[in-house]
Amino acid sequence: MPFARRTAALALAAALGSLAATAAPTAAGAAPRPGPETPSALLLTVDAGGDDVRATVLVCGPAGGLHPDPATACRLVARVDGHLDALEVQPGPCTREYAPVTARAVGFWQDRPVAYTRTFDNRCHLLRGTDVLFDF
Repeated sequence: MPFARRTAALALAAALGSLAATAAPTAAGAAPRPGPETPSALLLTVDAGGDDVRATVLVCGPAGGLHPDPATACRLVARVDGHLDALEVQPGPCTREYAPVTARAVGFWQDRPVAYTRTFDNRCHLLRGTDVLFDF
């Protein structure tokens, strides 16, 4: 588990480093204007307990990173303007099995920091509530 967290932290540092380089203002004192073209990067983790921790990096503006479906994931985040608590994408039935899974996102959306943590009753509820964003 420490290895997975260390790897995720290094991946985020690399993504945010490249994000900072591409978002650097061209003139002294000039700040980039937030908008669809403003680069964004999120470290996404899914923790199902024990050693079952997965992580990926999502970069948007343009879509990329290590996420398996970055274009769709970026559209989901854009739809809620980076406020991941507002995600409610796939209503439908799930089993009543209690196997908690915690989703976390840290990073930047446009010019704002993102810090999201939510525990779902099981993986089905996670996918119903976040669609492809945490499907990796």
